[in-house]
Amino acid sequence: MAEILVSQDYVSSTIVVGAHAEVITMVFRSKIILAVGAHPDDIELGCGGTLCKLAKKGGKVVAVYLTKGEKSGDARIRVQESTKALRVLGVKEIHFGNFPDTEIPHSFDAINFLEEFSLRYSPDIVLTHTTNDTHQDHRQTGWLSISAFRNVQKILAYETPRVMSAAFLPTYFVDISGCVKKKWEALQCHASQKGKRYLAYHSTVSLSSFRGSQVGLACAEAFEIMKFVEKI
Repeated sequence: MAEILVSQDYVSSTIVVGAHAEVITMVFRSKIILAVGAHPDDIELGCGGTLCKLAKKGGKVVAVYLTKGEKSGDARIRVQESTKALRVLGVKEIHFGNFPDTEIPHSFDAINFLEEFSLRYSPDIVLTHTTNDTHQDHRQTGWLSISAFRNVQKILAYETPRVMSAAFLPTYFVDISGCVKKKWEALQCHASQKGKRYLAYHSTVSLSSFRGSQVGLACAEAFEIMKFVEKI
């Protein structure tokens, strides 16, 4: 299996297959990045460190949530918290859909909602949920992304605390050293969710440390490659 590790200059990444290595273009050469989440806090949890790095590098990051997370609190407050959290990470363009929390449909309307952002922004890469997740909204968002972003050449799937550990098999890792504190600062914005264990400091640090240890880094976020198109 090929393992992909973003290099320390945060500009290129290397794919290693056997004894051969070649530089490929993926996250950090992308000028327009679209991050998709089912609920407020999903994007911050799954790829907050990566988005922080991208924003620092001058990338245009657009965040889209399908719901407002009303099943876990006041929708207005949850929207405010996620907006504040993403601002901490340097993300300026943030959008929220009105699909029902816990009941995101597999429908034309849902696909069209996401596809409109693809048409509007023409992203170089999409970061979305893995379909290997125990939460139905997370799985659905992953499946919807496959259809909605069928014309986007690069799609990565991030993990949340609800991933199925035996099924989520990441092969793309992003070094988030220097952004773990910012990610934690962003997650602290979700005050209404502070009772949830996965938003605890040790959970954030432990996961990033574990993913980093898998590829020889101090801290990392891990992704599955859903699609990668290389033009030669």
